[in-house]
Amino acid sequence: MLSVPGSFSIAKSSHIKKASQLAENAEIAEPDSDSPISEQIRSAHSDRDRSRHKLIKNRERQDVSLNTEDENHLLENARVIATEGAYFVLRANDGSDIRAKTYKGTRASNPNSTLVAVGDEVRVSLKDSEHTMIEEVLPRRTKLSRRAAGTGLAFEQVVVSNIDMLVIVASVSEPKLRSGIIDRYIVAGLDGGLSIAIAINKIDLASPEEMDEALYFRDLYEEIGYRVLLVSAENGSGIDELRKVIEGKTSVFAGHSGVGKSSIMNAVFGREVGKTGTLQKKFRRGAHTTASTTLVEVDNMPGTFIADTPGVREFSNFELDTHNLKFAFIEFLPFAEKCAIRNCSHIHEPGCAVRQAVEDDKISIDRFSSYQKLFEEAKTEESKRINNQ
Repeated sequence: MLSVPGSFSIAKSSHIKKASQLAENAEIAEPDSDSPISEQIRSAHSDRDRSRHKLIKNRERQDVSLNTEDENHLLENARVIATEGAYFVLRANDGSDIRAKTYKGTRASNPNSTLVAVGDEVRVSLKDSEHTMIEEVLPRRTKLSRRAAGTGLAFEQVVVSNIDMLVIVASVSEPKLRSGIIDRYIVAGLDGGLSIAIAINKIDLASPEEMDEALYFRDLYEEIGYRVLLVSAENGSGIDELRKVIEGKTSVFAGHSGVGKSSIMNAVFGREVGKTGTLQKKFRRGAHTTASTTLVEVDNMPGTFIADTPGVREFSNFELDTHNLKFAFIEFLPFAEKCAIRNCSHIHEPGCAVRQAVEDDKISIDRFSSYQKLFEEAKTEESKRINNQ
């Protein structure tokens, strides 16, 4: 039976000390998009990916016949940077913004998934300003996705695609720091092929006890390989360091409602962008970036883009897998090799070295609790998928 620490300060400091010893004695791979861990997670979904890649290859083999004399059939590549009602705002190769819609003939290689998402690279037919159509959504390299709410069957809602880094934003208070949602985003980010950083905001509002907890979680996540920044969008603390982390990358800021994602964006830009973004004036129409995802280029930082996403009350992962979920918890790996049973789930099997490591305070009980909850959700979802076949 796992015992929850009774004294915060004593138990947490004890954990940090022991985890530091663990870090010295066990080499843990950095969880970036090129690491063996990310590769394991991606290969864990090989069957699903193989199907998608087959569809993509079939599409690439097709000969798209164009009548070059008819301007209605000329195609141009563009990138989706925002949504605006039934329209998508696209950034064309020449830097101009255009509005376009999908139609029944819009092609995509992403079955059971959002047809068009912010960050997608698309091909559009150039007709006129009111009738430009998205003809094809090109294959997504990376993504941040979630399970769409309110659907009977699992459907993948892609929040943003073709990005480099997921910056998980949490806050020390208002709302209180919740490690569970951080862990959910980590699983989603690794599954989508993203590098991961964590920004803990509102340190200017932290009480001594809240600051101790923030420091605990900072040390915990850094010990297992993630970059963690303590920031204040209000007074600018940590913002310069955050700018260095995201420089030259396309990043998505995501987290619980009210943690201050848009405020951090404003601090990074040095001006207010969190309410209307940088879309051309004729496309703004009072759009609010907290209502939908918007991709914005950072001033004076060439090649640096940020996607500000709506805050969420709950985040449900898409297609959790009981067999492969454990690979997203990278601190399990040094101990998993010592489990008595091969392919141990670390939930109920006898002789589980991972559960013993939790007992010995070598693995955080907070992280293991997240794993247990996600595992149970994965079991439920797998049962539903089997019953619906």
